[in-house]
Amino acid sequence: MNNTLLAYALNAENKLVHIDSVKNGLECGCMCPGCIEPLVAKNDGKIREHHFAHVSGNDCGTGYQKMIHLLAKDIIEEMKIFPLFLNGKYLSACEIYKEVSLVKELGIIPDILGFTPITDGPNIVGKIPVIVEIYVTHKVDEEKAAIIKKQGIPAVEVDLSQVEFTTKEALVNEIYNSKNWKLINGNIGRQYLPRISIPISGLVNAYRSLGSHTTPRYSSHSKRGYYRRRK
Repeated sequence: MNNTLLAYALNAENKLVHIDSVKNGLECGCMCPGCIEPLVAKNDGKIREHHFAHVSGNDCGTGYQKMIHLLAKDIIEEMKIFPLFLNGKYLSACEIYKEVSLVKELGIIPDILGFTPITDGPNIVGKIPVIVEIYVTHKVDEEKAAIIKKQGIPAVEVDLSQVEFTTKEALVNEIYNSKNWKLINGNIGRQYLPRISIPISGLVNAYRSLGSHTTPRYSSHSKRGYYRRRK
């Protein structure tokens, strides 16, 4: 992956913000997602691409990768859709938590832990946990995958290791492109299934019938700033 310019940074509330949404220069009050060093916003020019730069002038080399990792998690939380198929449809989310510590219970810290509802008509009769791992620099290791499988939690790894950021909408397409998915576990533990007559046999293989699925579109009413200026 090329180390390209930072389009997003962390603000004082530790939230990702776009370069065009902050004040120019040191007044942006932002930090590098990788090394937490103060950044300067360069967003008042009309020739060069707007971006954040380290105040020291030295790129830490980790900010860009961390930006993609954090932004991907924010997108899944905003969309409330998991990058997984169940019975031919994207798996919806009723709850999503980022960087949830399950050390006490499972011994792992997933990038995203969420729950998808099981419905019987208009009623929610159960919730199935779902884990999403974002691979930018580190893949899910065998030990973590084994724990997830043992617990019967459906899980997927989204490979963004070769993605070069252009716009937020383009990153949405990469996250929900099933060619970037690696199914860690496709079985649902019996303890998560409600005792009702709903036919649930497990998750559908993520690579089946790709042509019948449409990638969810990012539909925030504030797309302002999610574009790239040409140099």
